[in-house]
Amino acid sequence: MNLDNLNLVELNAQEVQEVDGGVVGVDDVLLAVGIASAVLIIENWSDIKKGALDAWYGR
Repeated sequence: MNLDNLNLVELNAQEVQEVDGGVVGVDDVLLAVGIASAVLIIENWSDIKKGALDAWYGR
C-alpha cells in the first residue's frame, strides 16, 4: 500500500514509541488522581454531606 495515496507518512522510531505508550503520561496520573478522589468521596460521603450542610446553615 502506498502511504502517499492516503496522505500519510512513515513514523520514525521515536514517534512509534510515543504512539505505543512510551512513558507514563500526565493523562495517566490525572486518571489515577480522579479515581482516587472518587473513591475517597464515596467512602466519606456522609461526612462530606454533613459538613456541607453545617456550613450552609451556619452550625
